[in-house]
Amino acid sequence: MAGKMVLVLVVLVVVGSMITANASYFDTWAGPGCNNRLERYSACGCTNVGASQHGGYSFGYQGQTAAAYNTANCQGVAHTRFSGSVQDCSGFGWNSFFIQC
Repeated sequence: MAGKMVLVLVVLVVVGSMITANASYFDTWAGPGCNNRLERYSACGCTNVGASQHGGYSFGYQGQTAAAYNTANCQGVAHTRFSGSVQDCSGFGWNSFFIQC
C-alpha cells in the first residue's frame, strides 16, 4: 500500500512540474533595454512588476493569455493584452500584469 502511495505522489509531482514548465511567463529586464538583471514572472493571477524592472520585456505565450496594467495590483482597465509571444526592448510603464490560468 505504501508503495502505491509513493508512486501516486511521484506521478503527481512529475505532472505538476510538466504543467509549470509549460506555463506562460513575463520576463522583465532592469535595462537599458533587454539587458542586466532579468526577472521572470509566471504565477497565475496578478503580479506587480519590480520598480527597477522596466528596461524591456518579453512575454512567452504557452497557452495562457495575459494583460498588463499601468497601475499596481491590476487595478482598473488593462492597458495591453497578450495572446501570443512578443518582445520589446524599449522601456515600458506597466506596473502589474495578470496571467489567466
